[in-house]
Parts: sequence; C-alpha cells; structure tokens
Amino acid sequence: MNLDTDFMLSDFPTVFAALPSTLLLSLDSMLWALVFALICGGAQLAKIPVLDKVTLVINTFIKGIPLVVQLLFCYYAVPYVVKWFDGLTGRAYDPRHLPYFGAAVLALALNFGAYITDVVISSARAVDKGQWESAYACGMTRFQALRRIVAPQIAVISLPNMTNYFIWLLKGTSLASIVNVTEMLTTARLSASDGYQFLEAYIDAAVIYWIVCACIEWASGRLYRSAGRYLASPSGGALQHSNRS
Repeated sequence: MNLDTDFMLSDFPTVFAALPSTLLLSLDSMLWALVFALICGGAQLAKIPVLDKVTLVINTFIKGIPLVVQLLFCYYAVPYVVKWFDGLTGRAYDPRHLPYFGAAVLALALNFGAYITDVVISSARAVDKGQWESAYACGMTRFQALRRIVAPQIAVISLPNMTNYFIWLLKGTSLASIVNVTEMLTTARLSASDGYQFLEAYIDAAVIYWIVCACIEWASGRLYRSAGRYLASPSGGALQHSNRS
C-alpha cells in the first residue's frame, strides 16, 4: 500500500482548520483544572479540617478512573443535569443540542486537575520556609508574602510540570470525539471517510500535534529561563527582587 501524498497535502488545511477548536478545548480544560487544583491543593496545604481529607479522597478517586470512563460519565450525566436546570437560566431544555463541549471540558478538567493538585502541593513545599520568615521580617502580611514572594516562585517551579500536563491534555482532547465533540482527530477521520484514506489524514493530524507540542515546549523553555530570576538565589533572591520592584 502506498501513501497518497497528494491527498495528505490537500487534506492538511482541512485538518489544520480544526486546530482552534482543539486549542480552545485544551485551554478551557486547563483553566478549570488549575482552579480545581488550586482549591484542592490549598485545602491540603492549609490542612483545613475535613476539607483536606475530602479533597484527598476525591483526587484519589478521580486518578483511579480512566479518562475515557470519565468522559462517558459526563456525556451521559449532562442531559440529566441540563434537564434539572431547565428553565432556571431562562433557556428551555433541548435534547438535540446538549452542551457536550462542556461535558468534555468538565471531564478533562477533573482528570488533569487531580494530577495538577500534586504539582501545586509539591511546588509550594519546594519553596524555602526562610522566604516566608524574610518577608515577615520586612513587615509583609501573609497575603503580601504569598503574592509578591512565594507565589511567583511556586509558578516558576511548577512551570515544567504544568507544561507537560498541558501537552498531555492537548493530546487527551483526541478522546473527546467519543462524546460528540468535533476536534482535530474527528475532523481528520471525517475528511478521510469518503476515500478511506485514514492513514494519510491521521499522519496530517500527527504532524500538527507534533508541531504544536514542540512550540509549546519551546515557549515554556523561554518563559522558564526569563522567569528564573525568582529562583536565582534560594536564600532570598526573590525577596530582593520584590523589594526592588
């Protein structure tokens, strides 16, 4: 069997046109995953009674279930939730136009948020406690120390792992096709269905995924190097930078 390179070249723009929807799904999911991770991670770091145990159990439960199962659960649960809220938001329930995009975002956000929670916790614990003490010695409140000293260091420390999880999430969006969400892989499959040239279409999708992931890694590396000044001096470099600013 020979590859139809002419079809690959002609179909590439069609597959590429679905990239914005894939990126939108990835960004929306990552945003809510971060919100979920910050809530769960904050509860566990602060050791809030009951809530820290509840978030730990929830994270363990989510990480123990395959992403496909979570996608299917959200897919079948959305109609019940939407019907229950029927009329409360001023919109009528229409079973023909259900927000399956939101179901995919929910499933991806919960799945990756559970893993990103571990990144938030480990990054926060990696910051030297002397940073807090130095900030207090300068007269800062706990919130000021967190915002100006600790949070920037947590962000820089977590950046490599956050980048990896975002790339995994981007590739994980290909599973959203099983819940009727049209993204890049679905577009590739549909464009190849007439001539059964699936391999060529999937190669196009693979090349686009690879280019996008490479660009993300490059941008993350540049950002990490430029933001690394917050970690330049573990004994107080971030505090000195904050005082200068």
